[in-house]
Amino acid sequence: MDPEAGTVRQSIAFPTIGIILLGGISDKTLRTPRHNSAGIAYTGLDTPVHVSTSVYFSGEEKGTINGEPADTDSDRSPFVLLRKYRNRMGTPGGMKISFDSRNIGVLSGSSDAAAASFGKCIMDFSGGRISPDEIEPDLRMISESAGRSLHGGLTITEVTEHGAITRSLLSESAFRDYAIVGCRFHSTRNPSDTIHENVVRNPKYSLRVESTRKKSETLKALCESGDVEGIFDLAQEDTDEYHRLLVDSGVTVITPVMARFVEFVRKEKKDSWLSYIITGGSNVFVVTRRNRAGRIVEEADRFSFSPSLLRVAGAPQSVQSA
Repeated sequence: MDPEAGTVRQSIAFPTIGIILLGGISDKTLRTPRHNSAGIAYTGLDTPVHVSTSVYFSGEEKGTINGEPADTDSDRSPFVLLRKYRNRMGTPGGMKISFDSRNIGVLSGSSDAAAASFGKCIMDFSGGRISPDEIEPDLRMISESAGRSLHGGLTITEVTEHGAITRSLLSESAFRDYAIVGCRFHSTRNPSDTIHENVVRNPKYSLRVESTRKKSETLKALCESGDVEGIFDLAQEDTDEYHRLLVDSGVTVITPVMARFVEFVRKEKKDSWLSYIITGGSNVFVVTRRNRAGRIVEEADRFSFSPSLLRVAGAPQSVQSA
């Protein structure tokens, strides 16, 4: 931030992992999901993993993302969001809105965290007059599953004829006895829009929509009973279904080495509970009881990964108000 900076709001928000995975959005601008989905926010078990964003007033409109100048005019630019809300943020006359946003240690889901961190700054500027439900549709212009990061913990996003809305199912405290081992793979990530565009053209897509509706009801029941391991077993089942659909739609995410690691996890599960999640990126997330995480880290190292120990995180946090 420069010497012209006036009032500042700074927040951190946490990236997310799908539990019921999302494939298919309304269009590239509104990015409204076409079916129900669910997810968790995560951070490092002992190290920071988040997106940190500062929004401030200055003499010129400018912004950086990870130290690089941000695009000012694309549909997914944070500038579009900030311009929409500037009159409700108390922007002083003659001043413009600027920002700095930085990704710290994120494996995947950074766009969810970025969107939520901007949303938190905007809500803080408004003095509480802007609610999460109001801003969520606009945050989707940055990331279609931003609601997960906006609420934190375990959330569900349900689609109705009126749109989509995200709500909390369990707070991060429900997962305190569990760890997530994030295992990185070296492969080219498929752009999310490629996945969204391909799956909706698949003749089997309507079955996927119905499946996510049924799984949403199952997930809510699992949350009511506090069955954390059942929740992640459901996530593994959904991962398998989702990737069968992707392959059938001409998109392959799981590489041979990822598949071999998954086979190890399946075998390990026979002796001690485990679960895995693979979204659209080049990571395998292994969920385990916290006292068993070391075993997965050792095996991930043998596969030449750089495993990260993670945990479920909460909602965005205000870091600074100046």
